[in-house]
Amino acid sequence: MRTEATTLGRRVFRIVFAIAVIASIVVLAVAGGTAVLRAVATASATATPQPTLQPTPRPSPSATATPLPTPVPTPSPTPSPTLPAAPQVTEQRVASGTEPSSAADPFHPGVVAIVSENIAWQSASSGCSRPAVRITTNGGATWSAPSYPWGARCQDIHGMVAWGPNGRLWAGDAVGVGGGVQMSVTHSDDMGKTWSKLFIEKFTPAWVGCFPSIAVDDWPGSPNLGTVYVAYNWLANKYGPGVSVIASRDGSTWIHGEVPLGPAPSGYPYAWRLGYRIAAAPDGTAYVSFYESSLKHWSTASIFNEGSSSNVGRRGYEIAHVHFDGKAVVIGGPTWSTNTDLTETQFQSGLAVDDASKSWLAVENKGKIRLVELGGTSRDFAVSGFNFKPSLAISGRTIFLGWHVRDSVGRIRTYYTLSYDGGATFLPPARISDKYWLKSAAAVTNGVGLREDATFSGGVVYYAYGDARSGLAVYMAVIKP
Repeated sequence: MRTEATTLGRRVFRIVFAIAVIASIVVLAVAGGTAVLRAVATASATATPQPTLQPTPRPSPSATATPLPTPVPTPSPTPSPTLPAAPQVTEQRVASGTEPSSAADPFHPGVVAIVSENIAWQSASSGCSRPAVRITTNGGATWSAPSYPWGARCQDIHGMVAWGPNGRLWAGDAVGVGGGVQMSVTHSDDMGKTWSKLFIEKFTPAWVGCFPSIAVDDWPGSPNLGTVYVAYNWLANKYGPGVSVIASRDGSTWIHGEVPLGPAPSGYPYAWRLGYRIAAAPDGTAYVSFYESSLKHWSTASIFNEGSSSNVGRRGYEIAHVHFDGKAVVIGGPTWSTNTDLTETQFQSGLAVDDASKSWLAVENKGKIRLVELGGTSRDFAVSGFNFKPSLAISGRTIFLGWHVRDSVGRIRTYYTLSYDGGATFLPPARISDKYWLKSAAAVTNGVGLREDATFSGGVVYYAYGDARSGLAVYMAVIKP
């Protein structure tokens, strides 16, 4: 009994002792981790001592430390603007002759007519012409045989052509009458094979030159679609030439109107007006432009003599608005468009109307080409040399401007530029070709080209001009923007 009691007591003591040790360890653990480690080390004297673990300190900010750069997103590359493809340009010799006038049929792409003058000399100082019309139906690849709207008669040397609806081709030029010349108009409905009887105006007395311009209203939706307009000069009075305009819807009944004189500088009562251009607008109106100089004195015996600079009050171009209702031609007072100099400017200018019925004018001024939007801005174009004889055409937002340049040794080349945004920007001027001719090679009345022009059809520009690289000849450039 005693032995069993003793044994049982020992077991109870061991259990109580173990519980006490465990309780002590728990208390020490709560008191701190260091005490636990120390207790464990004491309990196992033979264990290999381990190094005390220390937490890795976080780096403290340093004044000398280089801060990490803030990430910056890489910008996407800005796309380059899409540039229009370079225009396709071809040039061709059409025929022998001088002073070409051209027209492209807006209703039949590739159909173009050119009238050229073929001067026949009557004496050493005077001559006349037998104007010849040639037509292409394939954009200039081939041309018809010449057609002669005025027959075999020797006529004036300023023939003009214009296409109307339904394939009607109009032609205008002066014809000789008693006392001078008067304006005449004819048309063909069969591609120049036959021509209508000449209409010879009787609104104004015969004079010299006539110097006409012709245009047809080809704007779809216009109240005057098909109306033909003609502008020409005549001697209105001793104070200067008149600007006469006639219009017809059928080629039989013609109505006449006159452009009134605009205000002039005081003391300059004479107005010398020349170089007329006329163009139809989509709203059913038309515009007529012309060179004008205000003079102190002027003589009908020497019509091209403007006198010294002290005799000239101003030189420049005016534009007048033409209204036609089928019964009357009413023309408003002209607006002074731009000043210009005398050099090469009286005879050659370019007039065009855009699809907003705004008129644009191109003229030579001091060896540069000036493009003016009536009531808007103007800008000059030039390459090295003397720039002259501008031609202008507009289709939608595309503006074409062509001209000639004479370099320092007298070589003459032909240039052009295009705008695709309504005149806000233009391509750098470029040559039609590297071919050239010399001014001395065109020693003929009025030069090799006088009333040159350009027209659009089917988005293509047809630009006709005189050129003397291989004799007196007519050339045409076909430009596909």
